[in-house]
Amino acid sequence: MINDYPNCTYHGCDIVDTTNKILKVDQFTYNYGNVLVGLPYEDNTFDFVQMRFFILALRKEEWPLAIKEIIRVVKPGGMIQLMEPDLELPRDSSSAYHRLIKSFHSVAHSRGQDFLIASQLEGFFLETNMVKIVEHDKRGCNMSSNTVTAKKFVWDLVESAKSAMPFARSTLGLSSKEDILNYINELRYCLSNTDCYIHADYILAQKL
Repeated sequence: MINDYPNCTYHGCDIVDTTNKILKVDQFTYNYGNVLVGLPYEDNTFDFVQMRFFILALRKEEWPLAIKEIIRVVKPGGMIQLMEPDLELPRDSSSAYHRLIKSFHSVAHSRGQDFLIASQLEGFFLETNMVKIVEHDKRGCNMSSNTVTAKKFVWDLVESAKSAMPFARSTLGLSSKEDILNYINELRYCLSNTDCYIHADYILAQKL
């Protein structure tokens, strides 16, 4: 985005610093902040705000508060963009991918999270009476299509499965390191060689 709009200034904000330390960008400033306790910006600060991939960060009841906070820091007429994965259960209940997503749903439910929250975000926006929805779209990618994007999604899901094992192994019925290794290999093959889709919801809203 900086390459496309070099005359703009950019601000990143998170509870941990995940910025790329190699890239040196003069227009970029980073701040620590938590969207649930208040972002470190005045009202009506930004022309554009993007928030994405908070599906594992927020409990279901916290989403309306987070959305109101990002609306607060956007100027009237400014734009807000949200993008979240929509982790529907795959149709083939016998597949390794289905088992993974079912396990993710189970773990998320135990933490008060909702892996289908993406389909509800437009409603949270409209309930504020402070924005209008400009665009709402849902896109999907078949991870067995062998495209560059598909290969990246396969890698993402395999790595996500590995990192989630301390929480998900019991719901997946995996008891040993060998079980985990075999399952990861099965998952990688499933994603790369059968029709496995990953979806995401995208919402663009304008502050009134």
